[in-house]
Amino acid sequence: MNQVVIEETSFEEVLSEIEENSKYKRLPPKEKTWMTVPEIGNLLGLKKTGRYWLVQKNYFECREIAGQMRVNIASFEKWYANQVKYHKVNGEEPGKNLKKWSYSISEVAKMLGISETTVYDLIRRDGIKTVTVDYWIRIPKKSFQEWYEKQSKYRTQKDREKDKELEGATITMPEMARLLGIPRRQVYEILKNSKYSHFFETIEIAEKKRITKESFQKFLDGQDHYKLDPANDYEELSMEQNFSLANYRRKKLAKTGDRSKNGNLSYLTFDEAAFLAKVSRGMIYKWMDDGKFSAVKIGNISRVKRDEFEAWLEERKGN
Repeated sequence: MNQVVIEETSFEEVLSEIEENSKYKRLPPKEKTWMTVPEIGNLLGLKKTGRYWLVQKNYFECREIAGQMRVNIASFEKWYANQVKYHKVNGEEPGKNLKKWSYSISEVAKMLGISETTVYDLIRRDGIKTVTVDYWIRIPKKSFQEWYEKQSKYRTQKDREKDKELEGATITMPEMARLLGIPRRQVYEILKNSKYSHFFETIEIAEKKRITKESFQKFLDGQDHYKLDPANDYEELSMEQNFSLANYRRKKLAKTGDRSKNGNLSYLTFDEAAFLAKVSRGMIYKWMDDGKFSAVKIGNISRVKRDEFEAWLEERKGN
């Protein structure tokens, strides 16, 4: 006798099959387009008086529906994105659209690393265009950019980092005066003098003119009247008896700002040895390979033994 196997079907499966085969389909819920005034109050954390006062300001579209005042959600969101006074209790920050085209005073202060009081002073002094939104002053981004490009004293963090790199490759007028051991006024005379002015390249950083180290080096190499002041020497350099070598090291130090690039009383760099022998750096390596004199390695830096080199150089001149 054949047995009939009855498959168990869950209630959910039966309901799903009925809905699928029925000519009456369940429609998806319509997107909500209106909300009540109490809902706005809950959204913004406002009490009864505050929420109705906001509605009466006509910031967004309102309509009486079924005897109850309602607010159009799309118009509310548009208003919310263009103001910064009211904040949703739980939700996105206000002023999304406002922030696309303008800055708040605090944002500008943070960008430039200055106080809000200074920002207000700049607005008054430089005539920076502003707008007022909900009683708050804001600066249009276009207006800010126009002002920013006309001056160089106030800088954003990004530009301050760029300026720092440029400052490392330049010197100020007072620094040039100190390096040459002359009064500052004489520096300006040098820069105006047609005999020397062609050596110099200047750039402006934070509204101050600076001289590139490369052009200052060209000035030192291209004339014999002005030389680096020995008064700026570090102790070991001040003890150097070879005037030409001391001056060579001063120029190198002014260019690199790194004392380790110079030799000392006991050792010479390969460039210094080449300078003293009036030959190429490659020739110094060749002579060293030929055993004329020796070198030592100090850390990752090789140096020529000065006493051996100078003794051999004197012997070579004698021959």
